[in-house]
Amino acid sequence: MTDRIPASNAPSTLLQRVLLAGLTIALVGCGNAASPGGGFYAPPADTTGGGGGTIDGSTGGQDGSTGGQDGSTGGGDATGGGGGDTTGGGGGGDTTGGGGGGDTTGGGGGGIPASNFVGYASKELRVRIVGPSGRRHAVVSGAVVDVAGVLFGDADELTWSHSNGAGASCYGAPFFQTGKIQLLPGDNEIVVTAKKGDEIATDKITVTYNPVFQFADRLRVEPRVLKVGKGGSVHATVNLGKATNFVGGSLKVFRVDEVGNQLANFGPMVDDGNLGTSGDEIKGDGIYSQKFKLTDSAPGTARIRASLLYKVGAQQFAIFTDIATVDIVEDLTTTECQDLQGALNDAKSAAAGAGSTSAAIAAAKNSLDANGLVESAGPNADGSGVWVRFKSGVLGMVDLSPAGTRGGAGAAGSSRYDSVEETAGMNAALSTLRVASKRALLLDPYASEFGADEVQKAKETMEQNACPAYTLQDDKVQTGKEAHLGWFRRLYDYGIIAAATHGNAGFDGISPGARKSYGWPERGSEEVVWTGHPIDCGYFPKAAAGQTCTESVACGPESECFLNQTGGKGVCVDHLTADLRRGRVVFGAGGTYGVTPTFFARHAVRDLPRSLVYLGACSTVWNGSLAAELFAAGAATIVGYSGVVANDFATKWGSTFFANVIGQKQLSGVAHVQIEDPTHPGTFFRLIGAQNLDAAFSDLINASWESGDITGWIKNGDGRVIARLGTTIPVGGKFMAILSTGLGYTAQTGGLEQKFCVQPGQKKMTFWWKFYSEEFKEYCGSQYQDSFRAELVAKAGKKTIINAKVDDLCDKGSCGFSSGCGGQYKGLDPADVSFDQGGVYMTPWVKAEADVAPFVGNGNVTLKLFATDVGDSIYDTAILVDKIDFE
Repeated sequence: MTDRIPASNAPSTLLQRVLLAGLTIALVGCGNAASPGGGFYAPPADTTGGGGGTIDGSTGGQDGSTGGQDGSTGGGDATGGGGGDTTGGGGGGDTTGGGGGGDTTGGGGGGIPASNFVGYASKELRVRIVGPSGRRHAVVSGAVVDVAGVLFGDADELTWSHSNGAGASCYGAPFFQTGKIQLLPGDNEIVVTAKKGDEIATDKITVTYNPVFQFADRLRVEPRVLKVGKGGSVHATVNLGKATNFVGGSLKVFRVDEVGNQLANFGPMVDDGNLGTSGDEIKGDGIYSQKFKLTDSAPGTARIRASLLYKVGAQQFAIFTDIATVDIVEDLTTTECQDLQGALNDAKSAAAGAGSTSAAIAAAKNSLDANGLVESAGPNADGSGVWVRFKSGVLGMVDLSPAGTRGGAGAAGSSRYDSVEETAGMNAALSTLRVASKRALLLDPYASEFGADEVQKAKETMEQNACPAYTLQDDKVQTGKEAHLGWFRRLYDYGIIAAATHGNAGFDGISPGARKSYGWPERGSEEVVWTGHPIDCGYFPKAAAGQTCTESVACGPESECFLNQTGGKGVCVDHLTADLRRGRVVFGAGGTYGVTPTFFARHAVRDLPRSLVYLGACSTVWNGSLAAELFAAGAATIVGYSGVVANDFATKWGSTFFANVIGQKQLSGVAHVQIEDPTHPGTFFRLIGAQNLDAAFSDLINASWESGDITGWIKNGDGRVIARLGTTIPVGGKFMAILSTGLGYTAQTGGLEQKFCVQPGQKKMTFWWKFYSEEFKEYCGSQYQDSFRAELVAKAGKKTIINAKVDDLCDKGSCGFSSGCGGQYKGLDPADVSFDQGGVYMTPWVKAEADVAPFVGNGNVTLKLFATDVGDSIYDTAILVDKIDFE
């Protein structure tokens, strides 16, 4: 080691895969009033089939021979396919088969449907693919794939087509599957089309088939926003997990065009731990990196992809990742912001004295049409106000919703798609899905208007129930301007999110070209929910100038800190400007920002953890646009209102829903009561998705990090999930956690924690840990004592499981006269990895045990795993943790 410098100077089947995701979100309210003070196929699980209801009896046999776990006839024959019993069916092959029934009634449609496809109630026809990925690009290692999705509205035809010319009818509704699709190596484009009379709705997915190889995660590219003419350094990473059998130097990252043609090669990706050249943070962790420059002279999208050559015997296969995108956008100026706000305010003023709602909408539209900044404007489809597209491409909306409602004035006629009516309390006996995070985010931007609404009641319900053990963000409801865009971007962190706000449905008259630029479907409305984030035109010049940040000094809620320098330093990524330019965020005449469905799709950098989504605003399930994107991002259940809803009605039934699902520990379908708002006929409180979602599950979630990420855990500082470290692999499974005193760009010491309830019958908790440090062996017996601690913390006190510092793990002969040296010595060997100073030694894997019986029935407990840095932060320490079990 060098001389020390003082611190002061220095897969399974489709349905089985997709049933393993979710989150609880509650977005409540309508319309943008005055400024206030994260896809997985989770089928509806009903008794008539329609996409499957249980984990063990829903998908059917791939080849028609085996069916579900207990089905005797299997898929692909005359009796349907492999559902929960002898005749049920997930993927039957003809008119009597099914889309995943759970009992003797079979499934939801055979291969050649004899009747219309009945989707979820919707004012417009819409289809959304959610599996094998809701991100519209999936990478698979098998030659056959099922594509799954959700239908809103009913259709006469629901078909799929492949870019190679193949195609057929889909099975089931509202959740559908295509049946087996044969893939070609490389990219395969699959389009699903729904038709109802002269109305057509489509969605498409690119499925990349890589024979025999599967990446451990998607390609990650940061920052995801660059400015025209300025550019910047881009950092790409891809996780190869434990894979090593590929041609050395063949893993490269490059830029492609819309159809995948290579435009630029940025060179090889490496796992060398060299921050300065490749940007790789930890050597030997299976995550490969490369840094490169991007500078574009015009707005657009930079598409980034990686590939490698994989060896199987004498054969080599070209393997490709998915495509990651970077928004290239122009800065937005203070003047532009003020002018757009002025146009919206003028329109709202024009509407104020117009009289009736229809006259007010006409007056607002006339005002906007007369403004030279406006390209097009029109009435909201739900009758709640007026939308506008400015010539710059930025969107706005003028809310004209009635007092006492949460937006939406109701639209005349068009109830043709109100066809699916669920029954409260269905499917109580079915196998359950479980919310995969016990973190809760409560947002109430219009608290001063709504009063003691369902979000406030949800907080009370959580506080009154120790189990399920939810951790509420900041221990409070985020009200007024605290309910900002930053929270809406991070829904993937939370298991319950409740937001009482306003909502609208509009933008249906925008041109096809504009719709394509925003990534919207070819036709239809986009539902909007409103944040409490105030519009501050002074933000944009600061964003244009470029802002820096650190781990401890974050960016504002408009942007996000991307660490790209040692010492925990980075740059602020201007998401707000990009979201405004791309139609994901809209200006509101009330002085706050609203978000469209594609906002949630863009910012679900991790999948939402099996979400129960409560959309309590008006028109939040008007046509399924919000529900579709949240569902594709990983939500399991979405609950909302089909039209204008009274504040009192939403408060009552939203509160009842949370009291049922958390307080009474009921499954989502039992907790939900489909009911019509008596003051607004035609508005229903509806549930979309899994009726068997369990939000009351109390055990430790993602205990051994087999999700491949930290879903379910709260991270502090440098806490990550990796597949290997050098030649060390997990004790069990594919992944393990790593905590450090600050590796790579991170300077803060790491910790992971989770609140849970010890279950009846559990007596002992065990886990494995392994300690790496540059402190060994030179600093045994010194003041430099990095450590690893593991604790169980409850109201009654805490129980220390592990408290191991450097001296404890040194052999007694290396500590000099230090007392207590070697008390936990298990052996030290040179590590096959290095950190920034080199000279790392490691312990073997060590098993820890703790008596947890005293915690049973005594409320919740928090497991805390964390590293500490004692002395200085120059020499690094890292701890692997894996395989947490209860006995």
